[in-house]
Amino acid sequence: MYKLVLVETVSTFRHTYVVRLGIDEPNEYALDDVVAGMDNVDGGITDVTQNHIAEDIFSYRNITQAEYLEMFDRENAYLSGWPTEKKLEFIYDSLEKRAAKVHNEVNWGPDVGREILSEDC
Repeated sequence: MYKLVLVETVSTFRHTYVVRLGIDEPNEYALDDVVAGMDNVDGGITDVTQNHIAEDIFSYRNITQAEYLEMFDRENAYLSGWPTEKKLEFIYDSLEKRAAKVHNEVNWGPDVGREILSEDC
């Protein structure tokens, strides 16, 4: 027996932009340009750097396989023609991963392979 848990997260990134303004223009114009995206001829404003800050859990709830498949098709419309088996491959199998970890630790110990890393290379 198993259950499916839908976990929704929000990722936070820090973006850096550099905006050239006329000498007499207020700095707030740069803020407007960044927020508005400045959809101009060359494709808009581009960030100079991008750093991931965090991924925070927004919500979670139990769902059925039917609800999962409906959500998959709704949010990935371009993949809706995929067979069900392919869509189900996107479900992370925590049970399988934990079982494999326990199996490896029982048979080999939690530090299997570490001796290779500790040898002089």
